[in-house]
Amino acid sequence: MTGKKSFGTGRLVLIAAVLGALIFGCVNIVSGQLFRSARIDLTEQHLFSLSQGTRNLIGDLNEPIRFRFFMSSGLTKEAPQLAAFASRVRSMLDAYVAGSKGRISLETIDAKPYSEDEDRAVAFGISPIRSSTGDRLFFGLAATNSTDGKSVIASFSPEREAFLEYDLTRLVAELGKRGKPVVALFDGLGLAGNPQMGLREAQVLTQMKQFFDVKPVEGDVEELPDNTRVVMVVHPQHLSDKTQYTLDQWAMNGGAMLIFVDPNAENQIGPRGAPPPDASSDLPKLFKAWGVGYDVKKTVADPSLALQTERTIDGRPTPMLNLPWLALRNEALRKDEAILAQLSAIVVTTAGAFDTNKEGVTLRPLMTASAEGGLLPVAETKERTADMRKLAGEIEKGKTPPVIAGRLTGTLESAFTAKPEGSTRKEEHVAKATKPANIILVGDADMVMDRNWVQRRNLLGTEVAQAFANNGDFVINAIEQMSGGVALSDLRGRGVSWRPFERIQHMEAEASRRYSAKEQQLQARLKEAETKLQELGRGGQQGNEVLTPQQIETIEKFKTEVLATREELRATQFALRSDVDRLKSSLTALNVAGVPIVAGLIALFFALRRTRREPPKPSA
Repeated sequence: MTGKKSFGTGRLVLIAAVLGALIFGCVNIVSGQLFRSARIDLTEQHLFSLSQGTRNLIGDLNEPIRFRFFMSSGLTKEAPQLAAFASRVRSMLDAYVAGSKGRISLETIDAKPYSEDEDRAVAFGISPIRSSTGDRLFFGLAATNSTDGKSVIASFSPEREAFLEYDLTRLVAELGKRGKPVVALFDGLGLAGNPQMGLREAQVLTQMKQFFDVKPVEGDVEELPDNTRVVMVVHPQHLSDKTQYTLDQWAMNGGAMLIFVDPNAENQIGPRGAPPPDASSDLPKLFKAWGVGYDVKKTVADPSLALQTERTIDGRPTPMLNLPWLALRNEALRKDEAILAQLSAIVVTTAGAFDTNKEGVTLRPLMTASAEGGLLPVAETKERTADMRKLAGEIEKGKTPPVIAGRLTGTLESAFTAKPEGSTRKEEHVAKATKPANIILVGDADMVMDRNWVQRRNLLGTEVAQAFANNGDFVINAIEQMSGGVALSDLRGRGVSWRPFERIQHMEAEASRRYSAKEQQLQARLKEAETKLQELGRGGQQGNEVLTPQQIETIEKFKTEVLATREELRATQFALRSDVDRLKSSLTALNVAGVPIVAGLIALFFALRRTRREPPKPSA
């Protein structure tokens, strides 16, 4: 009786297991179709999820957008290392479609060689990748809207994976709006040039006009141009209360602002062509209310970033580091910020520094000095006869490097209690920001002028501007990002889908340290033995001398030593890899079989537990 019961129980468990597997497979297939938009992202940096800003943007789209994802089926076979990245790209595109309330559609196209789809990819501007057989493979995205607007990611690059969401959201933001974004420009440094004085338009303004509808704003300003997306303020001096109030209220409503102030604008030209007596700029009333610290009498100085210039010392030209003239590279630029990720260098001259200590307001650094940087009085650095070598010892260092440019976020408070006297603004006064701040502060206005980043040269009779720094790129990137609203401004670099086994890397490093000394000894011993062997061989060949039995024995001895040393060296190198290979095999086995085994054990545990708890049936 007991045997029959055990047999019946075992058969029931087997049948249940088979049915469970079938049900699991069916549910997996059906749910994959019905619940494609339902997602759980368990990756550490949420690589497959959209940020809240992106979700807000695509959820409010009024313009239908069509994604055409060109992905050649042979790409991952040709480049297996792209498999994880390609999977993430596809998953992210699905997420955009799922969150767009039907406004974004996706077409995946396998552009095979010599097909019409290949011609479509080329026509859209997708860059081909040559395979080992010479075929063209594609891995890019073409997006269009209802008004024939087009935006293309010619080729998804692993180097840009950390900014995948930023690139896709920027593309959507660009297609979701009509026409060029309007930029209201407050220009206090003469970007427009002056033909009468022989001053050409600044290169940065020329480039801005290619991408944006730039509207100059002058005088007392109470209303900004229609459809303004970004307000750019360059070197503000002596602004009226009405103008400052307009800027303040723009900020209170979450408007995007790019502000350049300067302790000493070296490019500023006075009415008669000479430098003005005061070349500093500031927004003290606004900055104080917004919680921004900025000392117009101090400039950032940094010996490790300073440019070499020539100064007049004791009547003689003397080359030396010009401490306030800085070339910001590497760690000085926040590369996890999309607007700086691809930039190599930005040149600033006599830049100011920002900080904030107001609750609810944050200053996220974009450009900073190095650990050697600090502050110097502007008055001591302005004179061409100032000896920078002596000033280097007077740099005032803080706990953290000075922030030359930063992104101001948080909830701001107005610098005004009411509208200024005589104001004709119709909008109600806003005392506290209704939306998060979207402001970038830069402590150097000179950086937008040609001298700081462009040199002009003659090419075949035509004057061309050649950039030696990325100042212009920064301005364009910042405006482009800010014109997309908070959705783009909040996006920063994330992780990448390729994640190394840190434990394995640690073991490799540890094993390398453990065996490297022994390996070096063996290499030295091998080299010494081979050298002696060559010397003995040459000795026997000189003058056709016959080797003595002792020499022959010595040669054989060294040959044996060479072979033994090589064998020992191979054993050492093998040992270097053995522990690591064992761990890799264990992790692979765990990844492949671990989850099914654990699931099976859990199911078996509950099945046995239930069997034991069932009361025996009464006998008839």
